[in-house]
Amino acid sequence: MLEAADGHQGAAADGAGQVEWSLVRLTTLSAFAPREVRLVRRSTLGQDFRRLWAAYAVSAAGSAIGMGALPLIALLVLDSSAFQVSVLAALSAVASAVIALPLGVRIEHQYKRPVMITADLTRCLLLASVPVAMAFDRLTFTQLCVIGVLQTATSVAFDAASGAHLKALVPPEHRLRANSLFETTNWISVSAGPPVGGLLIAILGAAATMVVDALSFLGSAVGIRRIRRPEPAPPARAATAHGPCPRGVDTCSCCYAASVRVADCCS
Repeated sequence: MLEAADGHQGAAADGAGQVEWSLVRLTTLSAFAPREVRLVRRSTLGQDFRRLWAAYAVSAAGSAIGMGALPLIALLVLDSSAFQVSVLAALSAVASAVIALPLGVRIEHQYKRPVMITADLTRCLLLASVPVAMAFDRLTFTQLCVIGVLQTATSVAFDAASGAHLKALVPPEHRLRANSLFETTNWISVSAGPPVGGLLIAILGAAATMVVDALSFLGSAVGIRRIRRPEPAPPARAATAHGPCPRGVDTCSCCYAASVRVADCCS
């Protein structure tokens, strides 16, 4: 009887020890798991993705700070009417709708990184021209309209190229996390940027937000230029049964959108 009792007590002690060890092990794992997970995520996304993400964050922050700066400059500096401000906003919307499809088709068959850098530098020069023109008292409403249209076109080009280039930097199993990081950055910028931009306008004037936005595009171009991984060759244009498109490109935008014969839609 005593031996049986001792056996039960030993088994109970062993069980308690196993439970205690399991708790210690679980506590240790829970303490170190978040850091391990972060390290794994960082290593899987890669250094080049972080460079692209940083460039996007700088550009998004600058754009959010400069959001609505062109209409404000038209009102405060040029004393434009409400109709003119409406035209300025409408031109950008129309340009986005008209340019998006054909430009996206062309960019699909181009190297994406040069397109992104060119778009950033073009936007930097366009926005920097506004405070320069203001300094020399040469700013006109026509210039603001041209800048609005060209800025929209370059933004469409950058978005199309960056979305395609992300696929080359991130493996398919990690693209959901990469896209979520981009979306989170965008929402934070949109939420915090306009109040900061309004504060800058109140303290330094409307031209200050244009300078910040221009510098953000310059920083974005520098960040993209630092990406080291060689960019893969773009996909070749699809061959058509009727030969090259009469408009001078292999696949025109209307054919791309409707998936119809080139000869029918280009005639």
